Amino acid sequence: MIPIRRGMRRPVRRSAGIPARNAGDPPTPPGTPLRPTGSPSRTGETVPVEDAPSNPVVRNDAHDRVVTEVLAARHFRHLSPDLVARVTTIEAPKVRRHDEAVARVKRKLHQIANAYTPALHAPRDAADALRSAAGDEDALRTLAISLMYGHASTAERLPVHDLIAPRLREAIHGTSGSDGPINPGERVEAETPARILDLACGLNPLMIPWLGLPRTCRYDAYDADSRLVSIVQAFLEAWGQAGSATVRDIGGQDTTETADVVLLLKAVPCLEQVRVGTSRRILETLNANRVIVTYPVQSLGGNDRGMRATYRQAFDNLVAGLPWHVAELRLPDELGYLLTRKAPPAPVSQ
Repeated sequence: MIPIRRGMRRPVRRSAGIPARNAGDPPTPPGTPLRPTGSPSRTGETVPVEDAPSNPVVRNDAHDRVVTEVLAARHFRHLSPDLVARVTTIEAPKVRRHDEAVARVKRKLHQIANAYTPALHAPRDAADALRSAAGDEDALRTLAISLMYGHASTAERLPVHDLIAPRLREAIHGTSGSDGPINPGERVEAETPARILDLACGLNPLMIPWLGLPRTCRYDAYDADSRLVSIVQAFLEAWGQAGSATVRDIGGQDTTETADVVLLLKAVPCLEQVRVGTSRRILETLNANRVIVTYPVQSLGGNDRGMRATYRQAFDNLVAGLPWHVAELRLPDELGYLLTRKAPPAPVSQ
């Protein structure tokens, strides 16, 4: 077990409850008021997953003024402008006034992004410290553990780090699960991936030292928070890992790159909180052999609230009818699945 040492922050748990599944209203055509003339969507109303649109951003003066004001705010200026624009397209038409629209967009952005990083401090200093430790693996491992407390999704894994890292490692390498420990210096040779995509990565890439990846494995990470991206990029450089970290709103842009493994670690609930059906669209467009999907089982406040059962049902609905073989991963304090692409059907003989 990794001790919580003096000076380290304890894990921050996931925000209360299950995200509301609101479909959102259709984008407002240019030149119309912020609120559409029809009735707004009701709380709990959902869009059928197969019909969920990809949220094209509708730009008009009212929309752009909301986006500009949100991005000028100190607590939101680090977020992807594409994400802010997309959330504005969905949320602003639900209210009449500009100030109401700004408040609504900020509230949604807090729920899906800022609520997970209250312990993230001085990201520039963190990036500088990582670069200064380049070449010193022990120092980088120590820094990685300390910095992972800055994001709730990685912080809550740290008390069970020694249990969860081997499970994720086995899933990434495509090996069968095992209850036995894996030595830190041991590499798994079977199906070692050449490229990994980490979508909505947070600080997940800081786990690389425990995943048994060769430095030549390209690890490309995407997140909508530029502070997290700067830390991840500094870590990749310091560790000597091929790959890069990029600011991207993965919910608004299809991920079509080819990869051996795609990671969606605790990302689905936030994607669905913006727009129901986004996660299924991502799974439909991925060009990958394996996908690892995980869900939280506790809120940020540490409450269970039946999340495991709820997300298990949500996952079953998510993958229904998609061309993936599904195996549940044995992860402590996290609900996880390994998706392996099914072979295409053999041609019918004449």
